[in-house]
Amino acid sequence: MPTLRAFVGVPVDKAVAARIYAVRTAFGDGAVRWIPAENLHLTLKFLGNVEEAQVASIRSVLREALAGAVAVPVTAAGLGVFPDARRPRVLWVGLAGRELARLAGRVEGALKPLGFEKAATAFRPHATIGRWRRPELRGKDLREELARWRDREFGTFRIDEVTLFRSVLQPAGAVYTALEVFPLEPATH
Repeated sequence: MPTLRAFVGVPVDKAVAARIYAVRTAFGDGAVRWIPAENLHLTLKFLGNVEEAQVASIRSVLREALAGAVAVPVTAAGLGVFPDARRPRVLWVGLAGRELARLAGRVEGALKPLGFEKAATAFRPHATIGRWRRPELRGKDLREELARWRDREFGTFRIDEVTLFRSVLQPAGAVYTALEVFPLEPATH
């Protein structure tokens, strides 16, 4: 049965993404493979490889779960790495918003009956901005550089839609296609 790679996510606002990418010069030329700004997103739920026949059910439960959900303000601030500064593989920007966990919980809860297990790790809202090619900056030097960016705010934006994305991995990086966009209700305050 044919499958596709999918996730549920939220694109980062273009103006905020542009400010985030000002960090490029701090991390060494060529040491980090930067995610294209248009691909910058918050993953609410990674689905992995799903059968194409299951996409209609995924759309349906997400549509129902997100009906009535309200737009969420989010602030992009601070940088970090996974798994740690000694062995950096992923460079990320933090995303903070009071309602982010609730939004992720709606998505998680909707998909559980379809067989998508709860994530093994706690929800840590972030957007991956780069992946290390060569860890020239690591350990103490990286910890010092990250400390300089810890409190840096890159901007605030409003999440007013959630997207079911298809992800096609290619040598130059992933290509994302929206399978369906689920609008959120405008905030009333």
